[in-house]
Amino acid sequence: MIRRHHKFMVGYTRNLLSSLKRPVMVYLVSLSFTAQFAFAGMIFALESADNPNINSFFDALYFTVTVMTGVGLGDISAVTVPGRALSIAMMLCGTAIYVCFTAVLASLILEAGNEGNKL
Repeated sequence: MIRRHHKFMVGYTRNLLSSLKRPVMVYLVSLSFTAQFAFAGMIFALESADNPNINSFFDALYFTVTVMTGVGLGDISAVTVPGRALSIAMMLCGTAIYVCFTAVLASLILEAGNEGNKL
């Protein structure tokens, strides 16, 4: 039982590492970073004058990452109507991007499982 699990984990790890070179993963990672930095710039432009919690681009980036990943800690929130509208767009974009990551990881688990059945 342990040997079978070990073989599965070795196959899964091998697939996971090789998947980082796949075009879809490169695309998703670059899309994620691009979207986060673009949204952070927009949030900083919209909120920095009215929001006492957004004093730097890093604050805007922190807010953007928490919103897009669905964590939403609540320590920083949008206070203007355009900022809140942009937050809604960030939530939807983040959900779409991270669902794709989940799909890719699920396919890796299935590939590893199929390789494990062949061993």
